[in-house]
Amino acid sequence: MTGQETRYDRIAEGYAAHWAPVHRAATIQLLDEVADTAGSGRRRIVDVGCGTAAMAVEAASRWPGAEVDATDISSGMLAIAARTVADAGPAGERVRLTRAPADRLPFADGSFDLALSAFVLQLVPSRPRALREMRRVLRPGGRLAYVGWLAGDLPLAADQAWDDTLAVAGVERESAGGHDDLASPDAAAAQLRAAGLSRVTARADQLVHQFTPEGYAAFIARFDDGDLVESLAPEVREPLVADLLARLRRLPPEGLRLELPIVYASGVRR
Repeated sequence: MTGQETRYDRIAEGYAAHWAPVHRAATIQLLDEVADTAGSGRRRIVDVGCGTAAMAVEAASRWPGAEVDATDISSGMLAIAARTVADAGPAGERVRLTRAPADRLPFADGSFDLALSAFVLQLVPSRPRALREMRRVLRPGGRLAYVGWLAGDLPLAADQAWDDTLAVAGVERESAGGHDDLASPDAAAAQLRAAGLSRVTARADQLVHQFTPEGYAAFIARFDDGDLVESLAPEVREPLVADLLARLRRLPPEGLRLELPIVYASGVRR
């Protein structure tokens, strides 16, 4: 099992409650980006790294002719995805869930008309390998599209408040390591061309989310630094979270406004 796989197994519930809502609108926007590809007729779609399956279910709901295979490497995330699918009614009957890594999809060559991925490719061992694998399962003329992070996000005062909270409490954390965020839309387009795709497009956008103090504290404690917080003894953890909340409540709204650069990129299999 990979480190990312086991981590997301542990924090799946926190992800669903405190991170998935932050990027949901930007994730669903990916379907608008490909509406000309999937908007009519029967289509087979694969959602690589489906997470909670919000995009997979939305695709099945939006396009009644579509059949969606949704994959994720984390069994914890797939358990949540299964709940999403079960709650989706008839649309959920056209969504199939499969546990698989992004670079080893269990589908035959040319199986799909559309391959999608949202905020996942920065986590995989090799983005180029995952892109080639997504291309492999597309039929000729099929389209690959994803949304992901760009480098260069703005500093967030709430993050500094958390760092200060840890410093005062004498709690150290290990570096989570850098994600493979893209340098620019041009870099995204170049990777798609290198993976064998043509008619490539890539455009920058921005994800904006306004946290409340309570929402940011829950995001930290149950998702972003959930492993660290859970590892602390209650007599350390409870004052730590209380101190964080006090610091967050002193911030102006802009100190809790997350602004992250993102990119929508797509290409067609030759």
